[in-house]
Amino acid sequence: MDRYLKDKDMDHIDHALGRPVDPMGKTYRNRFAIDGRLAEQMAASPHWEEFGRTGDMRFFGVTDEGRKALVQYLSITGDKIRKFAVEFEGHTVIVAAASPAKARYAQWLDVSDYRPDLTFFDYCRKTSVRRAA
Repeated sequence: MDRYLKDKDMDHIDHALGRPVDPMGKTYRNRFAIDGRLAEQMAASPHWEEFGRTGDMRFFGVTDEGRKALVQYLSITGDKIRKFAVEFEGHTVIVAAASPAKARYAQWLDVSDYRPDLTFFDYCRKTSVRRAA
């Protein structure tokens, strides 16, 4: 997902979690590697826990408190990213996007990689998009 947050602390948490739609849910990652002053700030924050070091590099994961802070920040800023189910030729793919149209287009970009003959117009006629649970 292509999302960058103005608050750099929240952006780091979002990045560490892989920019999920639901920060409280299971995420495919939870790590951030950093050194220097930012590492010292993370070590002092309740939003991060340190889980290792290699030389000057320090490794952090987001705590539950950090996840909750991100959820609150996203609700305050009005984040519009949602999950949509895009169905095409009997296959359904879950896509994170700001609208059904953007989800459809994002999935067409993926499909067009292996179906270069498929126009966007034809793809739209053969797809359905709904809000995913």
